[in-house]
Amino acid sequence: MHSRCPSALRTLARAGVAKRSPLPRFSSQIAAFTAEPAHPEHVNVRDTRLAYADIIGEESLNGSLISAGPVLERLDIFGAAVAENCSKKGIATISVDRVDITNQIAHGDLIRLEGEMIYTGRTSMSVQISGFRHDLETGTYVHTLSAIMSCVALDENKRPSPGLPQLRDDENPEYLEKLEAMAAQRKDLFSRWQNVQDMVDQMPYVSRDMIHMFDQQEKTHFIPIPDTLIEVQNSFLPKHLNRNNTIFGGEVLTWMDKVALYCARNFTKNINMVTVSMNRIFFKLPITMDDIVTMNARVCSVRRHHLEVEVEVFVERIGSGERRRSHTGYFTVVNLDRSYRRKLILQGLAVDESDQESMRRLLKAQHRWLFDDEDKELLCLEPLSLSTLRKSTPKNPFYRPSNGHKLL
Repeated sequence: MHSRCPSALRTLARAGVAKRSPLPRFSSQIAAFTAEPAHPEHVNVRDTRLAYADIIGEESLNGSLISAGPVLERLDIFGAAVAENCSKKGIATISVDRVDITNQIAHGDLIRLEGEMIYTGRTSMSVQISGFRHDLETGTYVHTLSAIMSCVALDENKRPSPGLPQLRDDENPEYLEKLEAMAAQRKDLFSRWQNVQDMVDQMPYVSRDMIHMFDQQEKTHFIPIPDTLIEVQNSFLPKHLNRNNTIFGGEVLTWMDKVALYCARNFTKNINMVTVSMNRIFFKLPITMDDIVTMNARVCSVRRHHLEVEVEVFVERIGSGERRRSHTGYFTVVNLDRSYRRKLILQGLAVDESDQESMRRLLKAQHRWLFDDEDKELLCLEPLSLSTLRKSTPKNPFYRPSNGHKLL
């Protein structure tokens, strides 16, 4: 058999068959397989839908309330996956616009996340995320959280990359028109929000009569803002890196929530507190393993049962001596008793005109609170439907949750 092989090859060569190498055909197939995925000009809104589900928390703590940190970590992972699935590019989170936790989440709960693109621009995009907790007793999924996060597409050099597909909805063009109108309103709202915050910083003097403290008659004592400061410092390890070789945003968010929650508990002297919303968390600079990271948390506003903690993150490249602000965010924390019912906060914040930095923090927090209703109207969308349980239908983007959906 082996002796006949050379003659067979010579016969094929004379017939001209052996001269046609299969390599070019295989090379073209390999090239087609390894080529960059095509970037469509348009994508249907429904085709951007993605769903994740997982059991959250520690098994040993089953049934006890979980902090928002692990939830934020999963939101960041999931939101990035929705954005990458749509853009077919690498992405980086630039902000978590708002997160509202409307029902309790405990260790051992099954949490399902549904995500969908609601905006694509030149290089940036926004993702709506709805979270559901599986109720063991009824066997149903209960809407538990709402979030909107924004990302930017990156090229191979980790620079903003244009060419994102534009959203379309042939079945319901009116839905897309509402999304576009809402995106413009969100942009205008943020511009006004930022202008007011900047205006306070530029004021030469903040007087006591500019500060409107609510529910002060219920407070037993008052604490200066500097006395609420909690400062922590750390660095990150290789296990915390993402695909961009920077620190994974979920790790930073988890740490921010942990510090905010500790700051709130230190203020009230009550361990039974939980984060219920996060607002305007901005990712201004990436964090690397070469950075020493400092977090400062302060109580900036106190209501009857809730308080707001401002968290600032600073990075300092080892050996540089230069400290820069990388992240900021605002965390609303509710005060609870041992039965997880709302508990009155007896401490208030002192108003001292001689401390102008604290006066500005109080005034900016006051303006953020005044923006809160408008924030909720534009950033708390109607929950996405469960994609595997019933058909997804267009939703009214101007939906506002009733008081019955509020946590505690």
